[in-house]
Amino acid sequence: MTFTNGAQTVDTYAGKRIIKSGAVGATTPQEVKWLIDKLLELSAPFKATGWAYVVDISRMAPASPEVSDILVSLHKKLAAANCKVMAFVNYASFITGAQAKEHQRKSNTGIIEGTFKTEADALAWIETVL
Repeated sequence: MTFTNGAQTVDTYAGKRIIKSGAVGATTPQEVKWLIDKLLELSAPFKATGWAYVVDISRMAPASPEVSDILVSLHKKLAAANCKVMAFVNYASFITGAQAKEHQRKSNTGIIEGTFKTEADALAWIETVL
């Protein structure tokens, strides 16, 4: 099932402990807060076993400083919800990819992270680490 709020979209993979989100263009603080709530809601059944998160940042505009701060908190909240793996799909944007790495570094969560050119590559990698 797909959920959308502004620039943000969240989806699940049937039968897998993997959640995917993506944004197109600029995203607002309110949209990122909605994203956090939706990810926590959808991941709740996997908290005991752990889960993976695929983030398509390839069409997302660079984040504003306020959005960046919220994205750092997103990483912390996902770690608390037992997110084990984050796979970033980024085939186009150097700046957005660098921001994603900085959010992960600032959050200091220890979530295993990888960056991939395609969603298929990200999913294949998740199968080896989750």
